[in-house]
Amino acid sequence: MPRKKKSADPLAQPGLLDITARLRSGPCVPALREAVKSWRAADYPGITDTTRVLLKHWFYNDHKLRTGAPFKYHASQQEAIETLIYAWETEKVRSRKELLEKYAREWKDIRLPAYDEFARYCVKMATGSGKTKVMSLAIAWQFFNAVREQDEIGKDYAKTFLLLAPNVIVLERLKTDFANGNIFINDPVIPHELRIFWEFDCVMRGDAERAPAEGALFLTNIQQFYERPERNADEEPDAMTAVLGPKPPTQKLEITDFGERIAKRAGHLLVVNDEAHHTHDDESEWNKVIRSLHKETPLTAQLDFTATPRFQKGQIFPWTISDYPLKQAILDNIVKRPMKGVARIEEAKSQIASVRYRGYLAAAVERWREYRDQLSALKRKPVLFIMMNSTEDAEDVGAWLRERYPEDFAGSKTQIIHTDKSGEVSKKDLDVARRAVREVDDPTSPIHAIVSVLMLREGWDVKNVTVVVGLRPYTAKANILPEQAIGRGLRLMFRDIPVSFTERVDIIGNQKFLDFVDDLEKLEDLKLDTFELGKEKLRISTILPLENRKEFDIGLPVLSPALVRKKTLTEEIAGLDVMAFQTILLPLSADDPKNKTFRYEGYDIITLQREVERDYKIPEPQTAQEVIGYYARRIAEQVKLPSQFAALAPKVREFFEQKAFGQWVDLNEMSTVRAMSTPVAHYVCVDVFAKTLKKLTIAEQEPQLLEPERMLSGCAPFPWSRPVWEGTKTVFNLVPCDNQFEREFARFLDNAADLVAFAKLPQPFGFSIDYTDSGMNLRTYYPDFVAVDKNGVRWILETKGAEDVEVSFKDAAAVQWCENATQLTQTSWQYLKVGQKAFETLQPTKLEHLAALRPAVQGRFT
Repeated sequence: MPRKKKSADPLAQPGLLDITARLRSGPCVPALREAVKSWRAADYPGITDTTRVLLKHWFYNDHKLRTGAPFKYHASQQEAIETLIYAWETEKVRSRKELLEKYAREWKDIRLPAYDEFARYCVKMATGSGKTKVMSLAIAWQFFNAVREQDEIGKDYAKTFLLLAPNVIVLERLKTDFANGNIFINDPVIPHELRIFWEFDCVMRGDAERAPAEGALFLTNIQQFYERPERNADEEPDAMTAVLGPKPPTQKLEITDFGERIAKRAGHLLVVNDEAHHTHDDESEWNKVIRSLHKETPLTAQLDFTATPRFQKGQIFPWTISDYPLKQAILDNIVKRPMKGVARIEEAKSQIASVRYRGYLAAAVERWREYRDQLSALKRKPVLFIMMNSTEDAEDVGAWLRERYPEDFAGSKTQIIHTDKSGEVSKKDLDVARRAVREVDDPTSPIHAIVSVLMLREGWDVKNVTVVVGLRPYTAKANILPEQAIGRGLRLMFRDIPVSFTERVDIIGNQKFLDFVDDLEKLEDLKLDTFELGKEKLRISTILPLENRKEFDIGLPVLSPALVRKKTLTEEIAGLDVMAFQTILLPLSADDPKNKTFRYEGYDIITLQREVERDYKIPEPQTAQEVIGYYARRIAEQVKLPSQFAALAPKVREFFEQKAFGQWVDLNEMSTVRAMSTPVAHYVCVDVFAKTLKKLTIAEQEPQLLEPERMLSGCAPFPWSRPVWEGTKTVFNLVPCDNQFEREFARFLDNAADLVAFAKLPQPFGFSIDYTDSGMNLRTYYPDFVAVDKNGVRWILETKGAEDVEVSFKDAAAVQWCENATQLTQTSWQYLKVGQKAFETLQPTKLEHLAALRPAVQGRFT
């Protein structure tokens, strides 16, 4: 089938908790979301070859980070970049006016923009949901198309990128990702077959000019272009401005060095704005400088990324194309779940903050201590964040914390961000404050609490905030949105651990602050859960190996990979016998009799032509060699070996000259060239070569024993929110289970008389088996359980509810791993898959009872 639905597509069917369609959003978002869903289901018609390689690599392959941890882009990140590609590449929307005319369902209160010279899109993603990763995908998409596609296509894409931050703290965070190209190296952004095209330089603010690369990203904050005018009386104090850097200015100073460097580069420019809610006013100097850059270097597009793309009256930017709201991020466990602390606390009648708010402060400290105790086994340090109404209040509360709880908050354990009596921050205090907010998550940081006059509005990427205390009112003059007020506590603490754990951040405050949080609930159609302060104790389920259960410890051998992707197929390609290809013969002309008998994968020629004509149309060729070269490149992309282009071209020539048409043909004849370049010929040629070569790209090799036993007791502790079984025959304190069936199976293993030890194989432990799927892609499989029976036989056990087409490939790989492990360790390893329905029907009490469930592929039961 030319267009196969992808069973692995996480967006193919909305989840039970997917409520995005029911939330208020930008005027274009609902129609775009529906259009992109249909476009994805049709296998992305209308995209370039390069974009297809990127999408399949990002979202339909398994990935591991350099640490060995599994990695997967979130569905929200997939939808964001897909919508951008759909709007710009497939639909070719190049202005906000065109975007609104095509997709806006509601025009009420929408004004057409005064400036609309280039495409501008906004991507709305909740705080902590990973918008920086979408930025990296957008940059890679534009760059690879610019350098790989033919000139008439590639010339419209950007090879130069400007990433703008609104302040110093946001800039520092972005530098962590983009300096030295870190995000492109550490994340699976670049497919293996495209690495040879990656000549790309990431230039940070302050970097000296160097020899130009094919692609370049310039990262700076807006202060490189502007200086801030005098402060208005109603703006926030200099404390936060000093720490975070000034907000976007309103007066232009000059375009500095980066503007000149960009102007020297050929091709188009893509501008990416982070925390882009600052860019809502087209007359702002921020937007003016982007328009001035466009006059020197034409913009491909301006991309605005923010969690809060709202005007002051609350409306979402009408050029928003993708919306991942906070409510959905909470349901998806992409961010922490905010919990409102409920308490009957009366404020004391005092002007001294530490006296007036003592009840709230004491409750917050006790809650912080509960987090400290619960997280100690996980070696994580919670942070208490307190927002006060004035500098004097912050000083008073900070001093009270240090004096009242010296063991927890004395000295440098409490960081106060404030101004002195003159309203200025000394350089000494400024350096300390910036370092504190940048390094507070570091295990060596002494900081347990931060007391702030004003909320750190953006860019403060702290993961360890577990308790947020608000003891100040918020007004429109403060220019802070509700999501920003709690946003600093939303980022996940355990994002680096691949486990099912629902994190939370507790919100405590006086009534004026909680009224402000209520505004967030109204804005996001959200109802936060609550807990009673002082009554409902915090409990975090932590899975960890126990020293007194070493008798139940199980070791798994570490084997070298049995499957590897070949880096070259030169010899295999040279040995291909194209005459032996099992494929339908192609017609040479419209009146060729083969048109009537043509059937390929169930399609007649007319139907296949209609199915593939959009994706398999090539530029008008002049010679057969052009067609051959184009097809050879497409085949090389399909098998992920671009370096094999030169080896493939002669075989493609041989295929068309001797095999494809059922007779020898003269490739110099224009009639032959036309027959070779039809969408059907294109599809059949690429398909038959790719299917043949994919079987050769994965090589089996003799595995080696790298480590005799890697013990489960070496697994680091990790948190867990799903069901558990309090087992006795396992080295772990609890058995983490992904569902109720796994819990029932764990209970069975614990009680089975013929087993001496068992354990769930948690992903943080890192045990996995490589396999090839139905498309000959190299994938990774994480088995469920391991067990040891009374005879010393080790068992890899897999529980299954519903099965898909990939299960048989996983089964075969697990059986092969067990055979290899048995041979290399001289210890018997067996594999057994247990289906839920069969297990419930059989109701076994011993492992040997499961023999009836074992198909032939699973090997001999001993």
